[in-house]
Amino acid sequence: MPPEPIRFVARAPRSGFGRLVKGLFWLVLLAPPLLMLGTCAGLSRFVLSEDEEVAMGALLFGAEALGWLWTAWLLGVPALLLLVLLTRGRRLVIERPPSG
Repeated sequence: MPPEPIRFVARAPRSGFGRLVKGLFWLVLLAPPLLMLGTCAGLSRFVLSEDEEVAMGALLFGAEALGWLWTAWLLGVPALLLLVLLTRGRRLVIERPPSG
């Protein structure tokens, strides 16, 4: 039985566009949750205000801001994840014939 060749399997590096997409993916993955927490923390003193109009305005602004952030997060992450997977480097297979 002849010896089998030695195989090395690797991936080529990402292109510039692939690196940009991957960076944008991480930004969209991490920024909206942090902004949601910041919105909730920043609006707490206005929501608890004595003035009813200020409190209602803060509630409406907070609800709209959280809605936009949730939408961006829930639609952006799967779309960019698909692009990240599609922009990976090509699969490289290097074979070395058996010695001997």
